[in-house]
Amino acid sequence: MAQQESERTSQLQEETEAASLSAEESLLNRIATKIRRSLELPEILATTAEEIRAFLSTDRVKIYSFHADGSGEVIAESIYHHRLPSLLGLHFPADDIPYHARQMFLKARQRVIVDVAAGRKILSQLDCPNTGESLISEDISYCPVDECHIEYLSTMGVGSSLTVPILHQNQLWGLLVSHHAKPRRYSERELKIIQLLVDQLSIAIAQSNLLFRARNQADHEATINKISQILHSPINNLKIRQTVLDQAVKVLDGSGGRLYITPDGIGESAQVFVCGEQANIAELEESSFWQKIIGLDKNKQAEYLNPAILSQSWGLMKPPIATNIFPKNSSKSQALINQDHPDNKHPVSQIYIITDIYQEPQFKELIPAFKSTGIRSLLIVPLQYHQQCVGCLTIFRNEIETATLWAGRLRKDKRNSRPRKSFQAWRDIRKGQTKEWNQDEIKLAQALGLHLYMAVMQKRVQDTIKHQASHDLLTGLPNRLLFNDRLSLELAHLQQGSKMLAVVFLDLDFFKNINDTLGHATGDQLLQQVAQRLQACLRDGDLVARWGGDEFTILLPGLQSAENAVHIVERILHVISAPFNFNGQEFYVKASIGISFAPYDGEDAETLLKNADAAMYKAKQKGRNNYQVYTPAIGDKALERMVLENNLYKALQREEFLLYYQPQLDIFTGKIVGMEALIRWQSVEKGLIRPDHFIPVAEETGLIFQIGEWVLKTACQQNKLWQQAGLPPIRIAVNLSAKQFQQQDLVKTIAKVLNETGLDPDYLEIEITESIAIQDVDFTIAVLHSLRSMGIHVSMDDFGIGYSSLWSLKRFPLDKLKIDRSFINDFISHPKDAAIITAIIDLGHALNLKLIAEGVETAEQLKFLRSINCDGIQGYLFSPPVTAKAATELLNNQTQTLLKPDNLNPDSLA
Repeated sequence: MAQQESERTSQLQEETEAASLSAEESLLNRIATKIRRSLELPEILATTAEEIRAFLSTDRVKIYSFHADGSGEVIAESIYHHRLPSLLGLHFPADDIPYHARQMFLKARQRVIVDVAAGRKILSQLDCPNTGESLISEDISYCPVDECHIEYLSTMGVGSSLTVPILHQNQLWGLLVSHHAKPRRYSERELKIIQLLVDQLSIAIAQSNLLFRARNQADHEATINKISQILHSPINNLKIRQTVLDQAVKVLDGSGGRLYITPDGIGESAQVFVCGEQANIAELEESSFWQKIIGLDKNKQAEYLNPAILSQSWGLMKPPIATNIFPKNSSKSQALINQDHPDNKHPVSQIYIITDIYQEPQFKELIPAFKSTGIRSLLIVPLQYHQQCVGCLTIFRNEIETATLWAGRLRKDKRNSRPRKSFQAWRDIRKGQTKEWNQDEIKLAQALGLHLYMAVMQKRVQDTIKHQASHDLLTGLPNRLLFNDRLSLELAHLQQGSKMLAVVFLDLDFFKNINDTLGHATGDQLLQQVAQRLQACLRDGDLVARWGGDEFTILLPGLQSAENAVHIVERILHVISAPFNFNGQEFYVKASIGISFAPYDGEDAETLLKNADAAMYKAKQKGRNNYQVYTPAIGDKALERMVLENNLYKALQREEFLLYYQPQLDIFTGKIVGMEALIRWQSVEKGLIRPDHFIPVAEETGLIFQIGEWVLKTACQQNKLWQQAGLPPIRIAVNLSAKQFQQQDLVKTIAKVLNETGLDPDYLEIEITESIAIQDVDFTIAVLHSLRSMGIHVSMDDFGIGYSSLWSLKRFPLDKLKIDRSFINDFISHPKDAAIITAIIDLGHALNLKLIAEGVETAEQLKFLRSINCDGIQGYLFSPPVTAKAATELLNNQTQTLLKPDNLNPDSLA
């Protein structure tokens, strides 16, 4: 019988335990299912509190969450039949839970059971507080309860309590607390179930945080996509930027905002877009404060961002992921705010936050503009990548009134040592607060700033490409494409009115000399300064363009008379003639200008430009540094020159150039001692053309180099042929033009020709004019020394009509002086010319130079030249320039066709 009773008791215990186990499993399953089905943390917390209270059959279960400042708030609660007062929504100061207790909750997952009546508590540690490792069995200790804590619980009507820490990401997230009005014991199984439920709660918190971040990220991505679509929509650009600002203020929970776009550098001024509440200052971003923030004040930017002077109320955000907010007085702000800190080296702009503008010393000057507003906090996003800043986005937040429910009234006297006498809630209302800028908002602001930057830069790149297509890159002036378009438009308007317009063509005189002597960098600076001076001379509505090189075109519409254009052109000549200063040196530049008028000189752009260009060349022919108004006669000359230029290009291909040779004689023996090679152009269209008609054109077009090399080579070949034919060796003289002489590879070219033709350098004579020699004396001397060192003879042509000084003449390494024909022609009628000729010959002989007179045409001239011991003569008295064939005959029959023996007799010349 006793045995049967024992079996029934054992069976009953097993059934009870099975029922209990089933209930526990059911509880765990319900909460786990709730967590799976509901991802909303408040709902999960409320369900957990309710289920645990029902499981434990206690009077109240609350879930207590910690804030960043250490204070706590009851965020979930379950109460049985109002046996204990509700604490839901109440806040508790941080010092309600001592620091040591917090550390044990975190490090050891310490569980605390308090028996108020007995005045003792049971501490159970699940982890080792030193290593953090889980213990095989709980470390349980018993100790008395602090008197203050007993009074604290008694005041709430609590007879026993169970406190279990809730951990998340190795931090003390909160506490689960079970209160009962009467003393209560907790079985080991109950405690294990509660711990399992708390662990499930930690999973729910992690899951909720992940969900929150995922939702935020999805919302932010949706916002960014929406704003990106707006930025790339086909609507007006101003409307796009205003819409983006409105959206940014909305998603960042601002009370107002501003979008500032810097000037684009190609004509568009700064733009400001506003939304919502604004400070009482229109040019906010032009203030030094904003200019420093967005990096436009480069000289003071480094000083301004120095952490030693930057207020700690700043938050300097590190983009784009590891963004940190540093609250006022944070010890971290000084360490990471430094621009040189490796964590801050990022190409995307940093974000600046002022949590309270009235506490920011750097903001002091702007505070009056904000006094009448509710704005208290602001966030500034420079639209920047690396050092390229195109503006900034500013979001304002108004101050808000905060209300916090506290459990019991805070008292100054013994608040920290004694519990509250009552847990009646009281409302703490504070003004002048602002909503914090959280991490997600900062990341979103960063992304918005980057998208705005890219959109602005894309627009600027497109505008720049369009601008560059119609403007000159060096000077920023319109180019010929834009000038032509504008001219065509003005000509169309001209048809509707009685006014006239002028087209001005300007070319800088001798600009190439500046490039060659001072370098292209200086030449570019000069063109930029010329462009600025030209723009300063013009009226509103006038247009100046860089046509190319050193040429500019100017459009002067709406003229009442031609005199209006002339006055402007005269002002331009005056302004251009003022000295230009480069590195302390002054340089003077002149200009040649041509003017054509519509409708008189043409009714289309091409004709007007062509005629203004022709008038400009006329100005050059008139001595440069002047202007010429187009006339039909100028047009005829210009047409003639254009035809000549076109034919000149063909002449080399057609082999239309010829060399004529004029002999040079020894004045005493009458023998030919040299031949001067003289080029002629036998044009198919125009017949024989003299050098003085086409050489200037050849120099302007650059064909002179090809023509000059052809002359040199042909002359050397002919001289070599004469020598091979057994004729007495003579020198062949070849003239060099100014451009030929200035070319850098002249000496190499001559050496190459001599090598190819096989002519000994001693039989080549190079002639340069006096004007060529003095252009750059040092350069001339260097070239002539090189030629002389090769064995080539050098003579100065047309001597006496240039400007060389005696000092420079003695420095030139010369062999011969050729007296200009103008002195020879006039010495009979002008006795002073005879004195000049005599002086030149005496000077030349004193310098050990040979003298040869050009243009000798009469016996009287010959007689005079012999009397003053001139060395040689050249002129029509003996022979004009002749073909190579005729020159060969002269060399074969010198005594028959040139200076007769009786002419050499002094008596016959008497």
